[in-house]
Amino acid sequence: MNAPAKPAAFPLSRFRAHNGTVWISGQVPVRGSDPIPEDFQAQARLVLDNLRAALKEAGSSVERVLKCNCYLRRESHMAAFNAIYQEFFSAPFPARTTLIAAPPNPRFLIEIEAVAAL
Repeated sequence: MNAPAKPAAFPLSRFRAHNGTVWISGQVPVRGSDPIPEDFQAQARLVLDNLRAALKEAGSSVERVLKCNCYLRRESHMAAFNAIYQEFFSAPFPARTTLIAAPPNPRFLIEIEAVAAL
């Protein structure tokens, strides 16, 4: 199962499935035409909500996530991110890499991509 064809701002699929896994593209703090939240915690929850929605659309779920790659704009957000992350994931937690990096839009404080079982 692959992502439905939709016009995209970037040449990518929201997700791609192969061999019993689904690869979710980076989720950012955007929902439709809603304004981008300025607060890191609101952005983190929105990104994780977007991830949950993409997983559901792909036929998977948060409980089936095997690996997350997380990109935070500021190291000072790490503690808040860990707390919010545990609202969405529970033990055994997915394997995870968290990097301090600059997502493409300077207003984005976080981006997350994931691999999950179908």
